Amino acid sequence: MSSAPVMQLPVISNCAAESCAYNTNHTCHAAAITVGGELGAACETYTSMDLQGGEQSATGRVGACKMADCRHNVGLECHAPAITVGYRQNEVDCLTYAPS
Repeated sequence: MSSAPVMQLPVISNCAAESCAYNTNHTCHAAAITVGGELGAACETYTSMDLQGGEQSATGRVGACKMADCRHNVGLECHAPAITVGYRQNEVDCLTYAPS
């Protein structure tokens, strides 16, 4: 019985959301973020708290993407090699989002 190849989750190469509990020096430390929702390509994992979140030795990755119309999305999984998270109209968004 052969197993399907395991997909590497795309890394978050840069995050400008400095107020996020998972962000330290523009590096996301959430194990995996979710992108997309009612506000478009928003980082649904973003949270502003006094508590530091995530694993500081790890770089965050994209776990799920709800942006079915993005050219990097296949089966609600991101296939971009890496993404950038930043601000778009005061929302913390995936700046790698590209409509297909």
